[in-house]
Amino acid sequence: MNFLDSVYNSILKSHKKKFSVGFIAQIMGLGKGFDERALEGAMNELAKQGKIKRLNNHEFMLYNEQRLIKCTLLGTSKDYAFARPFTGEKDNDIFISQANLNDACHGDIVMVEIGVSGRGRKYKQNLPLVAKGKREGRVVEILERGYKVVVGIISIDERGVATVLPDDRRFADSVFVSGEDVNGATNGTKVVLDILDYPSNIKMARGRVREILGDPGDARVTTLSIIRSFNLFEEFPDDVVEEANKVSIPVSQDDQKGRKDYRNRLIITIDGEDARDFDDAISLEKLGENYALGVYIADVSHYVKEGSKLDEEAFKRGTSVYFPDHVLPMLPTALSNGICSLNPNEERFTLAVEMLISPDAKILDYEIHKGIMISKHRMTYTKVTKILNGDSELRKQYADIVPMLELMSELARKLIKRRDAAGQLDFDIPEPQILLNDDGTVKDIRRKPRDISDRIIEQFMVITNEVIAKHFSNLKVPFVYRVHETPIAEKVQKFRKFAGSLGLKFIARGNQTTPKDFQTLLVLSKGQDYSTALSKIMLRSMQKARYDTMNLGHFGLALENYCHFTSPIRRYPDLTIHRIISCVLEGKMTQKKFRYFEEFVSESAERSSTMERQAEEAERTVDDQKMTEFMSNKIGEVYDGIISGVTERGFYVELENTVEGYVSTERLPKGRYEFNEDQYSLTGVGETYKIGDKIKIRVVETDVVLRHIDFELANYHRDLDEEEKNNFNKNKNNRDERDFDRKNSKRKNRRRF
Repeated sequence: MNFLDSVYNSILKSHKKKFSVGFIAQIMGLGKGFDERALEGAMNELAKQGKIKRLNNHEFMLYNEQRLIKCTLLGTSKDYAFARPFTGEKDNDIFISQANLNDACHGDIVMVEIGVSGRGRKYKQNLPLVAKGKREGRVVEILERGYKVVVGIISIDERGVATVLPDDRRFADSVFVSGEDVNGATNGTKVVLDILDYPSNIKMARGRVREILGDPGDARVTTLSIIRSFNLFEEFPDDVVEEANKVSIPVSQDDQKGRKDYRNRLIITIDGEDARDFDDAISLEKLGENYALGVYIADVSHYVKEGSKLDEEAFKRGTSVYFPDHVLPMLPTALSNGICSLNPNEERFTLAVEMLISPDAKILDYEIHKGIMISKHRMTYTKVTKILNGDSELRKQYADIVPMLELMSELARKLIKRRDAAGQLDFDIPEPQILLNDDGTVKDIRRKPRDISDRIIEQFMVITNEVIAKHFSNLKVPFVYRVHETPIAEKVQKFRKFAGSLGLKFIARGNQTTPKDFQTLLVLSKGQDYSTALSKIMLRSMQKARYDTMNLGHFGLALENYCHFTSPIRRYPDLTIHRIISCVLEGKMTQKKFRYFEEFVSESAERSSTMERQAEEAERTVDDQKMTEFMSNKIGEVYDGIISGVTERGFYVELENTVEGYVSTERLPKGRYEFNEDQYSLTGVGETYKIGDKIKIRVVETDVVLRHIDFELANYHRDLDEEEKNNFNKNKNNRDERDFDRKNSKRKNRRRF
């Protein structure tokens, strides 16, 4: 049990509603001269987590946990919101009426008191927690503001009064900017605002122009607007860059001591065409009938020391964020593309895992070493796939590694077979590949290929992560694991009904659902029109993968042990465990170090999970923006698609190129439509529209501000009257607001696991 847990347990044992730092010190048996700052810091952290509330400089209060839940507030463009508990399950959202928002805004971290109230009526505290299956509540405290900055278009009238129309209207309809805070912005430009005052029932939000982005019609400004709305930045602080330049020095002779020398081994990297940060390299040879696989990961922890400016910035960022035209790296380029990157023909420090694998792809033995290596070739997925498909020119050019690549393909297929036998879930969900012109506009969108070269790296990294997680779990040292827990029973039941509507029987083989139960349906659906739809609904029925200090296993990969070890350049949890691994390998895991890591892994896991979710949403939002821009030039064109989602007011259609648009009931033949939530279908006017069905559509409208693409049936056109237009626009503003799971299920699927 770590110090934070000890403090919280002591608070619970005290049975006091109000208490001071000194009182808790007595309960914990801390003697004279105890570290008051450490104890108060722990209590402040518990307050931040929403477990206790700070009343003043001296006293705290314990929340009534049965009625109070820490949530993220999800606003709508209407006068109400939803609060999503930190468990992250959308089905548990709590309705918050306007009267019960208490000045909280979209994105805020809040404490919500659960109860039931009529929508818009005064909150009644003593009513039961649940009525008619719907939870409602009120915001009792704002723990942390979600929006620190707002992006929007500034309007300055003839009197010089300035307001900003936010891109995200869920925050506010407009933000006031006083004359001295305009900072040179001109009418109609896109700007970034620091929020000075938050909106309430009696005043509008107020902000100060921090940055002028430029013309809202510029494609690059559009992308930059989204990046800024997530409070993300390309540039690093000067002191971080200075520190990176100081440590980015050639490998020295002294630093090589104690490291295994891999410089003469045939080692290569395989990455995407545009990759610049190479944090994993591989080698493979046959030893008798067995395979000797080497996986070499950049030793970033050698350069990014605990508590340094570099470390603080990396912790804050949590992960690199990838967009179609550029990357926001976790580390400055002097490290991410320089001394840490396993660039070809350059000496690099590494943490290496050497594995002996049997002909049936089982681990026979392994060793973990700190080492030094040289990558002999920088290979791409495209080149490796062509070589394995028999490209004579490339096979001649890379003759020295062709036999090894063929051996890698052979082992990867055996590893896939073993993982399939264990029940791993290989979702058939295409990811978009967005190709841009030099000016940032979209040239084309297509399905991202997933060839054997991708599978080689996937399988080699998975088995390496498994080995590392199992080894350090057995050592019982503090660690950060990548966990994916068993699906919740209610969601499994909902998925069972959907599978049944497709004629598939979902049968659990035991008391608890297993990966094999799901995998059976994925195999049965291969080649069917509904295959992708089934994969998406299945993915939504599962819990989200996350980081944790407990080794809870990984359901999707059908593994008891798993972690993220192989990408320390772009993921902070990998960097965290690299430090622990190095500490153990060097024999420096003292009691003091153990206690330090025990505290820190909890912070690292929580922060990394949070920043990963933010990165996914930012990447998805930019992808949606680019897709909307692309389809804006396709108005009137007809496409074949498959229904990918169904709501009460219409359905989503995904095209072959992964672009998704919406067919509203206002664009269907007039009549009454009935939504079947279990079967994901919409029935009316003699037709049923069901998820997984093929359909032909026409592109009819796009909205680049809201990032929406609207379709209509290719064989039916309906001119909307004034009332229908109003309904359509009203519903459009709220489309997708709480359906992040559906939108996110088709992107970055490798990252989720």
